[in-house]
Amino acid sequence: MFRRLRIQFIVAATVAVIVMLISVICILNASKYAVSENRINKILDLLSENGGVLPDEDIVEKILGRKTNSDIIIQYRYFSAQVDKSNKVITMNTANIANLSDTDVVFYVKKILLGSKTYGSFTTTEGQKFAYKFNIDEVDESKLIVALDTTRYSEDRADLIETSVFIFFSNLVFFIIIFVIFSGKVMMPFMENYRNQRAFITNASHELKTPIAIISANNELCEMLGGENEWTQSTKEQIQRLTELINRLVVLARFEEQTSVAAININFSGIVEKSSKSFKSIAIKGGKNFESDIQKDICISGDENAIYELINILIDNANKYCDEGGTIGVKLSQQGITFKKAKLVIYNTYKEGRKVDYSKFFERFYREDKSHNSSISGYGVGLSIARNIINRHKGKIHITYKNDMIYFNIYFNMVSNIEEK
Repeated sequence: MFRRLRIQFIVAATVAVIVMLISVICILNASKYAVSENRINKILDLLSENGGVLPDEDIVEKILGRKTNSDIIIQYRYFSAQVDKSNKVITMNTANIANLSDTDVVFYVKKILLGSKTYGSFTTTEGQKFAYKFNIDEVDESKLIVALDTTRYSEDRADLIETSVFIFFSNLVFFIIIFVIFSGKVMMPFMENYRNQRAFITNASHELKTPIAIISANNELCEMLGGENEWTQSTKEQIQRLTELINRLVVLARFEEQTSVAAININFSGIVEKSSKSFKSIAIKGGKNFESDIQKDICISGDENAIYELINILIDNANKYCDEGGTIGVKLSQQGITFKKAKLVIYNTYKEGRKVDYSKFFERFYREDKSHNSSISGYGVGLSIARNIINRHKGKIHITYKNDMIYFNIYFNMVSNIEEK
């Protein structure tokens, strides 16, 4: 149980770290992208407003908001071209771009003019990236096209992404190691308390058996001497209740001590049939209807005694909480074709079930009716044992409520045959 909780803690903490790292990395990269795009657009605006060349250092520094000198301005690679209304190139400025010839510039200018965007980008055949802008003169309908080499910005963004991925995985591995190391230490006090609690339950259960046996013997002696009366009958009923509680606590402690199930292939249909028959007479005697529909030859892998205890617990629970004159039902069927599953449904009439919080049903010592004067016997241990058995057999259980009926739906993986004992 604690191993599963530890794994769940590590997974939950890891997911939280992943979300945090992804959020930080996305914000960082988005900020970098926004800053670089803003700077590119400002430089294009400067070129466009200044006739296709960058203005003086002071103006560039003022617009870009950063310290600028002539060496920095020289580092910007760009070209510009003036075209008439028939899209014929009139003038070009290629002084600030070395790896594009005039022919190349004319080619990319015509490519830009084929589009309808005043802002855009393109990539040269050599992989060089450019962002462009063009303005139309309202008087003579001529166009000024400016293009800025943005390869450095793209490379910077790519480098940041690579660095971010490295930081993400390195931090993820680091935090997982931390979680694995410290989760064990965090869980140790809880594990120790749990072991002490389990040992106490086991020891107390064994210690209580002797005085209960003495009380039972004394009660039988009183019946022999004075005959059976309401007091001896009441004592006998309470002894039975305590004996049932002790036995179930011992069963619960035994199952929780087991790390695995000694599983063999067993006839699930036969076990369900056997348990159903033993409770049918009890239900009918209590004025309730009992119905069963059990498909033959359904086999599962598991501990036969544990599975029999599971069925007894669930049918006993259905009998206890079934309304007077209501119906108790047991249905076993096969589900699926490729991946076959055994589906067991145990149900009973329970008109008060609309107000019940079914999520707490399997908590140890939980009872829906918390009154100590309840006419329904039980201590809230049975369903906890049932869930433990189901989990150890890699099964699933869930509760549904419909038309005044409560349904316990249990699923196990099927096997094809029964192993010889």
